[in-house]
Amino acid sequence: MLLSLFCACNQAQVTNVNSRDLRGDIVYQDDEVVFRKLDDHTWIGNGHRTYNESLYLVEGNDRAVLIDAGTRVPGLDKIVAGITSKPVTMILTHGHGDHVGGIGPFPEVWVAQADERMMRNSQRNYSGEVKYITDGQIIDLGGRKLEAMLTPGHTEGSVTFFDKANHYGFSGDAFGSTNLLVFTYLSNVVASAAKVEKYIKENDIKFLFPGHYSGDNLESPQRVTDIKEMCQEVLDGKREPVKSDGNNGGNDLMIDDKGVRITFSSRNGIR
Repeated sequence: MLLSLFCACNQAQVTNVNSRDLRGDIVYQDDEVVFRKLDDHTWIGNGHRTYNESLYLVEGNDRAVLIDAGTRVPGLDKIVAGITSKPVTMILTHGHGDHVGGIGPFPEVWVAQADERMMRNSQRNYSGEVKYITDGQIIDLGGRKLEAMLTPGHTEGSVTFFDKANHYGFSGDAFGSTNLLVFTYLSNVVASAAKVEKYIKENDIKFLFPGHYSGDNLESPQRVTDIKEMCQEVLDGKREPVKSDGNNGGNDLMIDDKGVRITFSSRNGIR
């Protein structure tokens, strides 16, 4: 299990955690998604449409949650029901289309209020109940708990979920999976990164599973710190951004350093 694997790690191993592909055996596969085992009660699904968009099925003794829903995954409720026998609740790290595409068959979905409109714009026909994730909310799965932390920056309603007992979390696109697109303000990223950095240190969090996990890009504690410092340097005028290229989500400026690219808008990002 991941817990036993990482609790015994020394500092060098933790530093190099991003070089380790933690995805195990395939438990389900079709044309749109492949699910692999992470540990006895955690699975990752990778979609094929938007840079390995990632879904995480997290199981407790009594129930399970599915974190994010990919770009297009028909029958996602039936797929996860074939993996876990526990009732499954749909929760979202944020409202972008590559993370909400499979929510349709779920009777309820949890999302931060700030991203509800974005989610609905992506899935206009969703008819289930929408409930709001709040900062510090505890999701009790029975013998396993997730803690929600609002981490705006990528979007206004980005959320990171922590499994404190197992020393890891699920960050969606809050830290970019090496390519952080900032659709709000750099100051939001700095504040969220500082908040997560503090939690990581206090609770010995080893890494965060990102929203586009390809096997070698876990979000390390160092990356969170690097992102915070890089964005703060831009705000302080100590780091000069350049014109962006490649995958920038429409943003026109970027900084590229320490293994992560951060893109943002020159019009409203630098504040």
